Amino acid sequence: MSKKPENSNKKMYLDVYLEILNLLNTKNVIAVYRATGNPDDDGYLSAPEYQTGIQSQLDEQAFRDLYRIAVDSPYNYSLPRRIHLGVQIGF
Repeated sequence: MSKKPENSNKKMYLDVYLEILNLLNTKNVIAVYRATGNPDDDGYLSAPEYQTGIQSQLDEQAFRDLYRIAVDSPYNYSLPRRIHLGVQIGF
């Protein structure tokens, strides 16, 4: 009679997972500026009291464009779509 090897009844597990967060990639607002209530405009460029200072810049349009870029913070929105694929092996 032959004996079974001791390791013959060990099992191995394979778990595969896919996690998708923000599936539709929606731009969810999580913070806004107090003055305007918008996530991408703090009201500085449209406020009448600051117009002379803005117009006195070397290049007014460049100043306005760069200011809009600086104010449009990505931290005012939730994270974009994220996809996680994983494999876990257990034995």
